[in-house]
Amino acid sequence: MSLSPRTTRSVGSDFLRYHANAERKALMLSVLFGVLASIAMLCQWLSFAMLAEKVIVDNLLIQEQFTLLSILAISLLTRPLLQKMQTQFAQQASTHIRTNIRQILLNQWRVTNPITLKAMSLGALASQFVEDIESLDGYFSRYWPQQALAVITPVLILSVVFYLNWVCALLLLISAPLIPLFMILVGMGAETLNQKYALQRQRLAGHFLNRVSALNIILRLGAQQEIMQEVIDSSDRYRQIIMRTLRIAFLSSTVLEFFTSVAIAALAIYIGFSLYGAITWGPANSLSLFSGLAILILAPEFFQPLRTLSQFYHDRAAALGAAHHLHDALNPSDDLSHSFDYLTTQTSDTTSSSQPVTITLHNLAIGYSSATTCLTNINLSAHTGQLLVISGESGTGKTALINTLAGFILPVSGSLNITPNELTRHALLPQSPWIKNASIRDNLLALAPHATNLQMLNVLSKLGLLNELNINHYGLDTIIGEHSTGLSGGQLQRIAFARILLNPSPVVLLDEPTAKLDVQSRAYVIKAINQLKNVALVVVVTHDETLLQQADISLNTDDHRVQAR
Repeated sequence: MSLSPRTTRSVGSDFLRYHANAERKALMLSVLFGVLASIAMLCQWLSFAMLAEKVIVDNLLIQEQFTLLSILAISLLTRPLLQKMQTQFAQQASTHIRTNIRQILLNQWRVTNPITLKAMSLGALASQFVEDIESLDGYFSRYWPQQALAVITPVLILSVVFYLNWVCALLLLISAPLIPLFMILVGMGAETLNQKYALQRQRLAGHFLNRVSALNIILRLGAQQEIMQEVIDSSDRYRQIIMRTLRIAFLSSTVLEFFTSVAIAALAIYIGFSLYGAITWGPANSLSLFSGLAILILAPEFFQPLRTLSQFYHDRAAALGAAHHLHDALNPSDDLSHSFDYLTTQTSDTTSSSQPVTITLHNLAIGYSSATTCLTNINLSAHTGQLLVISGESGTGKTALINTLAGFILPVSGSLNITPNELTRHALLPQSPWIKNASIRDNLLALAPHATNLQMLNVLSKLGLLNELNINHYGLDTIIGEHSTGLSGGQLQRIAFARILLNPSPVVLLDEPTAKLDVQSRAYVIKAINQLKNVALVVVVTHDETLLQQADISLNTDDHRVQAR
C-alpha cells in the first residue's frame, strides 16, 4: 500500500525531529551564534550609516569618530567568526546524527533475517547507506538552524527599522510573508519529487550493480546491447526526475528574487522621495541620511535569512524523501525481519553452554509461505549430545527446515519448542558462508572476538588447514581477496566452520558442511562435528553417507521418516 504525500511527510518529519532532538544542544548553539552574528551585522551597518552622516552631513573628520570606527571594526571582525561558529556547531550536529543513523542501520542489517537481506538489492542498500544518509546533511547543518534564524533575524531588523521609520517597517512586514508562503506552495511539489528521486536513485544503483555482478553471464549470452539499453532507459528516467526538481528550484528562486527586488525598490522610492521632500505624510519628515541609509542597507539583510531558508528548503525536501526510506529500513514491518542471535559475536557463557538443550518438533509444517509448504507433519525430539542429520533429495525442504530451526522463517503450523527458553543462540554454517576481504585472523575474530592466536591455530589444525596455510600461504595473516579469491571453496568452508568451533553455541546448524571437501578434509570436519556434539546439539543437512551412519537421529525429507539409534 502506497503512502499519501501527507503521510510520507509526517513519517519523514517525525524521523528528522527525533534525530534533531538527540543533537538539540549543538543545534541550539548554532542558532545562538547565528543570532549573535545578526546582532554584529546590525552594529556594523548602523555604525556605518552613522559614520556616513557624521562625515557627509556634519562635515566631521572620520579620524575623530573613534567610537564609531571601533564599533564598525569589532563588528566586521566578530561577524565572520560568529558565522563560522554557527556553521561549526551545525556541522558537528549533522555529523553526529549521520554517524548515529549509519551505526543503527548497520546494527539493523546485522540482526535482519538473511533471507530478507538476500531478497534486497545490494545497490539499493549501498545507496541508502551512503546517499540517503548524506541527503540529511543539508537539513541538519543548514535548514534546521536557518529556520530559527529566518524568524529571529528579521524580527531584530524589523524592530530597528520600526524605531527609525514605522512606514518602512510596515512595507517590510507586508512583503515578508510572501516568501514563506511561496516556499510552502513550491515545497509541497518538491517533496513529492524528491521522494520519487530518492526511490529512483536506489533502483538505478541496484539495477546497475546487479548488471555488473552478472557481467560474465551477459557477455556469454551476447546481451550487451539489451543491457546497455536498459541502463540508458533507467538513467533517462532518473535524469527526468532531477530536471523536474531543478525546474522547481529555479522557479522558486526566480519568484523569491522578484518579490525581494520589488520590496527593496518600494523602500528606495519611499526613502528617496521623502528625503527629496516629495512625500511629507507620516514619519517622512523625520528621515535623515543616517536613518534612510541604514534602512536601505538593512532591507536586503531583512530578506536574506528568508532567501537563504528558501535555498535550504530544497535540502529539507530531499531530507524528507530520504528520511521516509530510512524510517522504513530502520522500522521494518516484517515479523521475520529479526532472527535469533545468528552467529553471535559474544563469547559463549560456559554455564549456559553446559546446560542441555532440547528441540521438540510437533506436527510441524514449514515453508516460505502458507501457499508453498515444503514439509508437513514432522515430529521429533533432539537434545545436547546428539547429532541430528537431515537428508533427502534436492528441493524437499532441507534448507527450509534449517532456516526454520534458526528462526529465519516461522512455521506454517505445528510447534517448535526449544528448552530452556532463554537459550536461543544458534550458530549457522550455510552452504555459502560469509567471508570478508581481510586476513584469516580477522575473519575468525569477526565472530569469535576473544579467541587467542593459540586457540585459532589449534582449531585450524583440527580442521587440517594449518599446514596448508603455512606452506602455501602466510598462516593467520593470509589475505582473502575480493569474492574470496586466493583460497579454495573447501578451505573457505573450513575457515567458516572454525569460527563456530571457536565460539560454539548451544545449537549448531550445518548446511552441507562436507559438500565441497576432498576425502581427507571431510575426515577432519566429521571428526570435529563429533567432538562438537559433546557440548551442543548439532543439526546437519547432508548427503554424506558417513554422517548419516553416525547420526543419533536422522530425518529423511523424502518420506518424513525419523530414525533414532
